[in-house]
Amino acid sequence: MTIKYIIKNKNKLINKKIWIKGWVKYFRNNLFLDINDGSTINNIQIVLKKKIKNINIGITLKVFGKLILFNNNIEIIPLYIKKYGNIDKKFFNNSILQNKFHNLHKLRKQKYLRFRTKIFSTIMRIRHNLSILTHNYFNKKNFYYIHTPIITYNDTEGVGNMFKVTTLDIHNKYYKKDFFGDKANLTVSGQLEAESAMLGLRKVYTFGPVFRAENSNTNKHLSEFWMIEPEIMFYNLKKIIKLSENFIKYLIKKILKNCKEELLFLENYNNKKIIKYLKNIYKNKFIKISYNKIIKILNKINKISWGDDINSNNEKILFKKIFKKKIPLIIYNWPKTIKPFYMRINKDNLTTKSFDILFPYIGEIIGGSEREYSYKKLLKSIKEKKINIKKINWYLNIRKLGNIQHSGFGVGFDRLVQLITGMKNIRDVIPYPRYPGNNNNDK
Repeated sequence: MTIKYIIKNKNKLINKKIWIKGWVKYFRNNLFLDINDGSTINNIQIVLKKKIKNINIGITLKVFGKLILFNNNIEIIPLYIKKYGNIDKKFFNNSILQNKFHNLHKLRKQKYLRFRTKIFSTIMRIRHNLSILTHNYFNKKNFYYIHTPIITYNDTEGVGNMFKVTTLDIHNKYYKKDFFGDKANLTVSGQLEAESAMLGLRKVYTFGPVFRAENSNTNKHLSEFWMIEPEIMFYNLKKIIKLSENFIKYLIKKILKNCKEELLFLENYNNKKIIKYLKNIYKNKFIKISYNKIIKILNKINKISWGDDINSNNEKILFKKIFKKKIPLIIYNWPKTIKPFYMRINKDNLTTKSFDILFPYIGEIIGGSEREYSYKKLLKSIKEKKINIKKINWYLNIRKLGNIQHSGFGVGFDRLVQLITGMKNIRDVIPYPRYPGNNNNDK
């Protein structure tokens, strides 16, 4: 019987004998134990009749006892307690499991223990819910879930920041002798493969890990992270933007209902009005504006040239000084020079049928576009970006076989979790963060 079930059904269980298993979160006066089993943010108090030896925070117990109501709180009066394992007190004293405040930086130094902390288990429950809700959303809309390769030859974004996969000595560059007979990398996106699947299934999405070898030590970047990437036939820019906005609002609506206790705890922990912020996103239409207009607006405050990307400083300016309602901002028709080769180019031959959605405090979480379906235009774009045609030839071949208008977008899942939880650093919303200089060797 889980603690979550007991709390939900307490009226039926009061004065009945029950079993629970869990680990000690707090131990007071040698007589009061707070136990948690991971099913909920809440604990159940065990009231001991006499002191029990060798009980400490972190130890796992099996408890049989009577559930009672005391001062409107449920407690268990134990009739039988069994201990599992022992606690190494020396190690415990140097761990993050002690009943005191630890800053998030310290928690990252013992990542394998973070799951036992209240803050991290709370975030993981929300992350779990967002994962399940993602699959539910696309399943209800008749999308097919596609597993795309993790090891690939494709540089989808065309920026070259990829991790190499090889069985050869680091100095051996004769790749024909390598495991796959050529240069192989960890994927930065499953989009290209998803497009080929889409042409046989109409609506598909990927949801998996991707990797970027960017030397970015910021609170918004990871070297290994998760992406949600739908691809849909017959969709233009307007439709794909609408789908992406609808997807985010669906997730927020469900999370507000399913994870209310977790969100309330995070509000106190982060000293932020997270629920109000999320409701504001859910209830309002996202602001939609072209890249050209954004550049004109920014130029009045901070000098920026047409063709420049909008960096994090400019994002802050947009939300603090211009768009003050804390509503996401959809910027569309970005310059082709700063966007990947696969995006469809507008008639002006300068901009693409693309969009990014920026969120207050986080920045970009979603990016998407119409995909170029003309063989000649796609080939021209590949050449302009100086991409190896041999490696991308299969993708070009799709355009020879009756390819039609289609669109897609990518969602940075970890940034999405950051948005929902109000956490400042993306390293605190993923189980095992990977970033430059970090090898995940914990103390």
